[in-house]
Amino acid sequence: MPAAVRPSWSWLPPAVALVLAAAIVATGSNRALFLWLNHRGRAVDDLVWFHLTMLGDGAVALTLVLPCIRRAPRLFWAALLAAVVAGLWTQGAKQVIDVPRPLLVLAPGDFHLAGPAYKHVSFPSGHAAAAFALAGIWIMGGQWRRRWHALPFALAGLVGLSRIMLGVHWPLDVLGGMAGGWLAAWAGLALQARRRWPTAGRGGLLAGAVLMAVAASLLVSRHIGIPAVMPAQRVVGAVCLAWGAWETGRLGRTWLAAEAARNGAAPYAAQAPPGRATVAGLARRAWVSWWLSRLGLVRLVQRVQRRRGDG
Repeated sequence: MPAAVRPSWSWLPPAVALVLAAAIVATGSNRALFLWLNHRGRAVDDLVWFHLTMLGDGAVALTLVLPCIRRAPRLFWAALLAAVVAGLWTQGAKQVIDVPRPLLVLAPGDFHLAGPAYKHVSFPSGHAAAAFALAGIWIMGGQWRRRWHALPFALAGLVGLSRIMLGVHWPLDVLGGMAGGWLAAWAGLALQARRRWPTAGRGGLLAGAVLMAVAASLLVSRHIGIPAVMPAQRVVGAVCLAWGAWETGRLGRTWLAAEAARNGAAPYAAQAPPGRATVAGLARRAWVSWWLSRLGLVRLVQRVQRRRGDG
């Protein structure tokens, strides 16, 4: 178990999610609870829920990890590992359990639907899983005072709640995403603690280039399907891209200096021009990674989502 994960409370969020899910199943209140929450969500403007749900998008969540590459390499790798585990959980469960969305079960006039009209593969909520994975990494892995723990947890809860308020997920879907995302964060921290990979190396720089490509895709991609969040999506992409490029560039220069010293080459300061060479190399990697992401995994996931009505 990672040193930062405390057994006394690290299992509490998924335990609470499972208890609530069991209570909902036992009482058969999934539909009634959805309608109760969905109707009361009308008190808040849809624009608020749209932006909250944007934070749970997989590409946005990965982009938010990018600025940590140099300052918090442990959390950076743990978040990437957690993303893999959360993705396996959500996509694997969706393949096995094809729960219909509220739009297929309820009459359109019975509830409030905003955004894309998804119809299939409701369980679990991928947005809730992504949000709680990031919150779990922050809370269990960060060296923060406990009074700061409530903020990311509450934000993740609002992201999950937004899926109900927009009419695209049942309460059980959100609880399933919450449990899976938190356990994914725990697994990411545990795996990272065993390996302790640095980011100052080829692997870290490649990961940074891939996430820079994901950040760049947010500037043009419309995969979220909500036009109202495009300005905020572009701001997140631009800020994280610029910040991540700066941090990755500094990381690359540090790594090149260490490599030069290890190989007995001339001092790094005497090499000309190290800064431009590093930035140019990172730019080429980011460009190649952007095309690979567009043609590869990101493109595939978006295609599957469009075909199956997944959100």
